[in-house]
Amino acid sequence: MSSNYFASGRRSGQWAVTALRLGACAGILWLAGCSSVPRDLAGASGPDDRRFEQAATALHDGREHEAMALLTALVADYPTLPGPLLNLGILHAAAGRDEDAERALLQAVEIAPGDAVAWAELGIVRRKLGRFAAADEAYQRSLELDPGYALAWRNHGVLLDLYLGRPAEAQECYERYLELVGGQSADEQVARWVAELQLRNSSRVATR
Repeated sequence: MSSNYFASGRRSGQWAVTALRLGACAGILWLAGCSSVPRDLAGASGPDDRRFEQAATALHDGREHEAMALLTALVADYPTLPGPLLNLGILHAAAGRDEDAERALLQAVEIAPGDAVAWAELGIVRRKLGRFAAADEAYQRSLELDPGYALAWRNHGVLLDLYLGRPAEAQECYERYLELVGGQSADEQVARWVAELQLRNSSRVATR
């Protein structure tokens, strides 16, 4: 693949759309560059704390340090809620604090093991930390929980292709991602990756 194959792909959690969950469902925290619809867990409610909305507003306005401080305080005050931990983990990852991000995300999935977004974000962070097998496990868990989570398919494909040397599986992930987002015209870059992998995979079969 070309040198910008990964650079133009998912570098961190910046494309994620994450619910700022108060146990599950509340205000929405949109990180920069969001491209899909957030999924809240239905039927849940949480404390009426204006800091959740303030954190979302701060991040929307580019005041990431303020958002980080608010989320850190919310984690301290509501340690059994996964949403603040999830969003705190994403912010740590975006700032390059990957070990802090992993700690926050591990806490989030311990509290809410059924949260596909948190598992997918954990996969991203573990890949950045060089723990590729653990990242693979996290992505698999995310996709078991939500087979329709398109970005998790995309990012899992990148891991399989560039880091684990499993091109046939990577191609399957990219193809599933394209199905979910509306076909090759919806993401021409990933469509090119699929074409390249088709050539590579067919060449492998031919030389056996």
